[in-house]
Amino acid sequence: MREQTFVQEARRRQLVACAIEVVADVGLAAATLTRIARRAGISRGLVNYHFRDREELLEQVVAEVYRVGTAEVGPAVVAAASPRERVLAFVSASVAFYHAYPHHLAALGEIDRATRRATGGRDAWAAHARELTDLRTLLAAGQDAGQFRDFDVDVMAAAVRAVLDSALPMLAAPGADPDAIATELCQLVDHATEVKP
Repeated sequence: MREQTFVQEARRRQLVACAIEVVADVGLAAATLTRIARRAGISRGLVNYHFRDREELLEQVVAEVYRVGTAEVGPAVVAAASPRERVLAFVSASVAFYHAYPHHLAALGEIDRATRRATGGRDAWAAHARELTDLRTLLAAGQDAGQFRDFDVDVMAAAVRAVLDSALPMLAAPGADPDAIATELCQLVDHATEVKP
């Protein structure tokens, strides 16, 4: 029984990985279950065995992108010594994650754009809400420590999120330098939050 569960989980992970690749490569509209099954080298019926429908598979794609993002960004944030450094670590580690996982971010963007009108896209995703809540907590901690100026943490969290969103097309450009992009975005966020003399 446990071996079967392990095999099933491995197949589900494989299908999620294939779905990420297919959505990133051909767009959400063309990312049919048949195409995803073909990428995985299995029959479409086997996809339906593991996932109720395409929507469930796409929900797992979203969950996987946020899981990988948390695994990539979280340690840098936790290791930072102060609230200010944690916010800057969040920005720089996010840019590094985007650069290292372009297919993940492309797939997430496709799903966000396609579902925005009907369901609110990422604004309705629990993982996105958690990310914003964590960012607001970091910003408030910086204010409490006297490292940040007085500002509305909801507005600033949304602004930081928008700054990070702006990194995606820059990183996709030929010859993009992720370190330089991260440095500039960190300076932008640092100046936006710093206590003025």
